[in-house]
Amino acid sequence: MLLLTLPLLAAGLAAAPAPSDDLREQIHQADAQLFAAAFDDCDADKAATMTTEDMEFFHDKAGKSASKRDDFRRSVAALCESTRANRTHLRRELVESSLQVFPLHDDRALEIGDHRFHERDAKGVEHWTGQARFIQVWRRVDGRWLAERVISYDHRPATE
Repeated sequence: MLLLTLPLLAAGLAAAPAPSDDLREQIHQADAQLFAAAFDDCDADKAATMTTEDMEFFHDKAGKSASKRDDFRRSVAALCESTRANRTHLRRELVESSLQVFPLHDDRALEIGDHRFHERDAKGVEHWTGQARFIQVWRRVDGRWLAERVISYDHRPATE
């Protein structure tokens, strides 16, 4: 059975569509909007509207931290509450050269990349605090790209 399946898999890989610049830009923009809402604006409700209802978030340090949109909304709200209490501000920076986007069957796209995290203290001084890798599955719903699955892994301290 496996011998019959391998040629089919190989044919499917060979026929896979190449990622277009347009798709890459669409996902890049959706990514930027999601993180701007969650980090820059600290708007948990807005960030949640950029996810699917069944959105899941996996984190290498915290485990599965969201099993649906409302879990994600609560996580963002808690993060924002914590930063406000500490009088700090978080910023996520996408490492542009690491961004990869691939089309997936059924109005979905796979995004892979690296990002850096920065924290601005109460005095307004920003410090690079860490970095990680991520994988996101986006689903197009009514013409909008929504985050469906997020995996954030390989978190490590800044290495400046």
